[in-house]
Amino acid sequence: METVATTQRNETSSTSINAPLLFWLFVIGSIAGLLVETVYHAIVFGGYESRAGLVWGPFSPIYGTGAVILTIVANRFSNSNAIAVFLISALVGSAVEFATSWLMEALFGAIAWDYSGTLGNIDGRVNLAFALMWGALGLIWTRIVTPRIARASCRIDWRSTAVRAASILGAVFMVVNIAITIQAFARESARADDLPAASPIDHFLDQQFPSTWMQEHFENMSICGSGLRPR
Repeated sequence: METVATTQRNETSSTSINAPLLFWLFVIGSIAGLLVETVYHAIVFGGYESRAGLVWGPFSPIYGTGAVILTIVANRFSNSNAIAVFLISALVGSAVEFATSWLMEALFGAIAWDYSGTLGNIDGRVNLAFALMWGALGLIWTRIVTPRIARASCRIDWRSTAVRAASILGAVFMVVNIAITIQAFARESARADDLPAASPIDHFLDQQFPSTWMQEHFENMSICGSGLRPR
């Protein structure tokens, strides 16, 4: 008789991956990751801090991206043992975190975290402690969350008009949300460099997302303009 763990792995391996499912996994991962990070900060450092990653909604796209990649990995390595899944998740999460940190700093001079001086850090962008956390989160996601999503997904008619419409509308909103967020970061970086508004879009961003709002909404992030920190 198969064990529960083996059954769950088989369910995971049979998950039908499609674009709408991956999108909703991105949304779920973005919300769940933001919740976990907010609770972690409250416990470790005390008090609430806004950890949002987009201008609209409770989303942290770094976790959404990690959730999508880990789901694909779970399908590929579903029969691997827990240690292998843990290590793969730690590697995937650390790679996403490193790439996000580098891009944010290279594009906008933005610093959301700096692990310099901590054990096992690489360029201050990842460290051993958070790699282990990514491993734990990935193990939970692939062994506990993904099998349940697989069962729920089998009961959804992904070709129905309602599901397609909801997925398209949600995707359009998220694309616009990400695009506006990138523009807001770029404009905040320009303001840090004392560059005046040069277009109607700049004026719109200055009115809707001024520096005070950006600092409150992205409370854990410093946007310093084009002058990147020395490493």
